[in-house]
Amino acid sequence: MKKSIPLTLFLIILGTSVLAPVQAQDELVYVAVEPCRIVDTREAGGVITANHFRNFLVSGTLGALAVQGGKADCLDPKAGTGSKPLAISAYVIAVPTGESTSGVLTAYPSDQQPPPVGAGSTVNFVAGQAIGNTTNITLCDPAGSCPTDGEFAILARNTNQHVVVDVQGYFYPLSGDGQVAAGQWGGTGEGIYMDGTTSDISLVTAEVFQEEGSNFFYGTAQFTVSVGGNDPVTQGGQMSGHIQGNAIKGLFGGCITVAPDCFGAAIFDGKLTGDDLYGTVVDLNDGSTFTLTLQRTSP
Repeated sequence: MKKSIPLTLFLIILGTSVLAPVQAQDELVYVAVEPCRIVDTREAGGVITANHFRNFLVSGTLGALAVQGGKADCLDPKAGTGSKPLAISAYVIAVPTGESTSGVLTAYPSDQQPPPVGAGSTVNFVAGQAIGNTTNITLCDPAGSCPTDGEFAILARNTNQHVVVDVQGYFYPLSGDGQVAAGQWGGTGEGIYMDGTTSDISLVTAEVFQEEGSNFFYGTAQFTVSVGGNDPVTQGGQMSGHIQGNAIKGLFGGCITVAPDCFGAAIFDGKLTGDDLYGTVVDLNDGSTFTLTLQRTSP
């Protein structure tokens, strides 16, 4: 039985990002990083005194972070792109002093007033207890007037307390610099047909465009497919679709390169983490399913 080569294979390239909105109305792109210590008041700055707050930076070189106890270069993964983080994922640890009593630590945007008593907390602790919590911390508005000494603040309520913060990832606006899915992409993949025949996808290249402030994208792609060990065939086509939150969905169809059985269309769905994309494609012609793993090769 003759197999049609999925025009869509590549669709996934637009795989979308894993988002974890900090606020319900925000659509954000999450970029994970290796945990990096940005704050340790035992090393610099001293305790946060009872019912007072202190601002902290979320990224920077060791030289910039050392004043707040940072231990390494904890760099903004999108530095230089014009996209500023709106929130971070972080592990916040309350570390007691010899005189600490029960209390709470509360993290909040540094351009806002401290939240009132009872409005919530980041870490709750009892006297003498060292305890941590993984949380999302909303940052000051980069379009407004962020304090120069940090994008977020931590309030120590009721007692003097040390604090340690390890950043684990950054949340960016979906449009950011206007180019979330945009760029040059390359990668490989594999697929399976309804009768169990498998295929290998190689030499995937794609060029994706996304207008600033728009959730729509479009572009072209080309890839090479080898079905059941047969000679590889190169195909290509055009795509368009829509990004909504962390979901990218779209259609791919039409051949640039003439190839046997080059017809039909496909739908795709995927996820993006930074410059890495992974997704699934379903060919509407024969029901075959494919997965692709792609990397952004240039903006």
